[in-house]
This record gives sequence, structure tokens and C-alpha cells, in this order.
Amino acid sequence: MSIILTTARDDFSIIGMPDTHILGPCIEGLNNQTFKNFELIVVDSLIDIRPNMFKGKPFDVDKLNFDVKHIPLHPNHRYWLDKKMWNFNGALNTAIIHAEGELLMKFDDCCYPKEDLFNRIWEEYQSGYFPLVMHTKYRNGVQAYYNEKYRSARYSDIKDLPEWRKTHRIDHQNRLSKVYAESKPIRCSRWPVVEKSGGRMIAPHNWFYGYSAFTLKAALTVNGYDENMDPDKSIEDVDMGSRLEMAGYKNMFLLDENLWIIEHEHSHISKHAISYRGRPCKCNYALYLCNRRNNRWKVNSDKLTKKDLDYIKWESRKPPCSPDPDFYADDMEGELFNDWVSRQPIFNLREERFDAL
Repeated sequence: MSIILTTARDDFSIIGMPDTHILGPCIEGLNNQTFKNFELIVVDSLIDIRPNMFKGKPFDVDKLNFDVKHIPLHPNHRYWLDKKMWNFNGALNTAIIHAEGELLMKFDDCCYPKEDLFNRIWEEYQSGYFPLVMHTKYRNGVQAYYNEKYRSARYSDIKDLPEWRKTHRIDHQNRLSKVYAESKPIRCSRWPVVEKSGGRMIAPHNWFYGYSAFTLKAALTVNGYDENMDPDKSIEDVDMGSRLEMAGYKNMFLLDENLWIIEHEHSHISKHAISYRGRPCKCNYALYLCNRRNNRWKVNSDKLTKKDLDYIKWESRKPPCSPDPDFYADDMEGELFNDWVSRQPIFNLREERFDAL
């Protein structure tokens, strides 16, 4: 099994735990797993300023119970990172290039897995499933509850945001109020549905997000994550689930109430890695819809057509993509959008793996 973890956060950015490294809980949880046959691949956007993270302190690789690959983004997959913009899918594809496990598991840098999680995941995979892992939120090192105290702390920075981001943040807070019950634990929105289904269910493709598992073979079949979703960040994993389903991996996405993880809340991405704070390039939901309507399950192998681009613009300019009429940079008619169009990535992950391994 290969655990793929991408990070661009500063070393100590877990909220309420200033002396705990961002990877501290994760490494501790991985080291305690009863299932031992896995590797950890950390694709680090900050590797230039912390190249020795696994050599001595804070994590001595020689004292870990698993192999670690601490690597930078692949040169062919970092265009937007070099512009200090989101490059999440390029980082995920870098991990796929270096993965040696039969099963891949997408992880976050702030999580803590219980010691039997990987055993459960492997058993479900052996039964024919791609397991999805739900999460429960911790803040200040303890279970977070959705109440006024939490909301005040979570959105305390809203007054310092530019107006367009403030509108987006308020909209996000309103959505959370519809998802989480007052004074109840903050946990994955899928969890109550799973409980109502008897604790176990097959998830639709648009529930493929968070801590998701899939085979290396499947990842290479669809040619990885759609890098056209960079330089913005959202629903890249939902798009992956959609394309896996279109490629034939149907009725495999398993949710089980026994598959869950602790996720510590953290501060924002490091400005050392992502310093661009301007408006988004386009809406990734529009790109997801474009892939789906065209049955495009293999991505990064041909360029979007003018018809595709016109559709993405049209869809981006209306709800649910646009919380206000001027949400996107230059209304998708300027330099950033044109740069994105001209930089559409074309590659074959299978071929790139031959050079990396």
C-alpha cells in the first residue's frame, strides 16, 4: 500500500497545538499501525526549506516502521507552484509516479489514524472495494463541536479578507450551518447518511473525497488527477471518483462507520508555497461537469476544445460556481485564464513512472 500525502503547510500549523509538527499526529498514527506493509510518499511544496525533515528531528526515518519518500513536485508537474499558485493535482500525480503499492490511499497532513485502520482498509479492498475514510474534526487537540464558540474562532479572520473572499467565506459558513447540527460533533457530512443506512453503504461517485483509496492500476488507467484543475483547488477528488466510475470502477466506493480518522484543524497554506491571493482562474466544478458530460475519464492526454472552454466559462459564471458576478479573474477573459488555456498539461503517467522508479 502507498499512502500519498501532499503538503504545503508550515511546520507548526495545527490550531491550538503550537509545539506539534503538522505531520506529528499522522506519523505517530502510521507508526502504530498493525498493518505494516505500506510506504509513505510525502510530496512537499516546502521541501526547499525543510529538506531534512525525515533525517533526524522531527522524524528519524530509521526509527519508523515504514518506508518514507520525501520528494519535491516532479519537474513536469509544478508549473503553477512556481507561480506560487495551487498545484495540488500536480503534487498528487507526482505521488502516483513514485508509488510502488498496489493500493493507494490519499491522506492529509493533519490527520491521526487509529492503529487498526489500514488492516480494515486492506480487508475491504481484498473484498473488492475502494474504501473511503470519513473524518471527525479536532480543534485545540480535542473533538470540535459546532457552536457559537467554534464559529467565532473559525471565522475570526473574516474582517481582514478582501471583499470577494469575505463573501465566499460567509457563503461557506452558511453552508456549514446546514450540514452540522448545533452543538453536535463536527464530522464528515457523509457520516449521518452512513448511520441511517445501517453503518455501511456504497457511495455515489460524487462522494469520493477526503481519505480515499484506489488502486495504482486504476489511477494509471485514468491518467491521474486532472491537472487542468490547477491553479485552483476544489473537488479534484470528486472528479477522480467520477472518472473512475466512467472508466468502469462502479459500485466499489465503500463507506463504513468503522472507517474513520481524526483530522486536526490547521492554519492556512504557507505563503512560502502559495502566495497568490488573487481571484480564481475558473471554477473546477465547471471542469468536472465538462469531463462528465463528455465521458472524459482519461485526462491530461488531449487538450480542451474551444467548445469545452466556452462551456467552462458559461458554467463558471452562474451558480453554484459564482457567488458574485466578478468572482473570477478578469471574468475569465484576461491573462490568467489565457495562461491556463495555453498551459494545458499533456503527459502519460505510465511512461513517467519508468523514469522515476
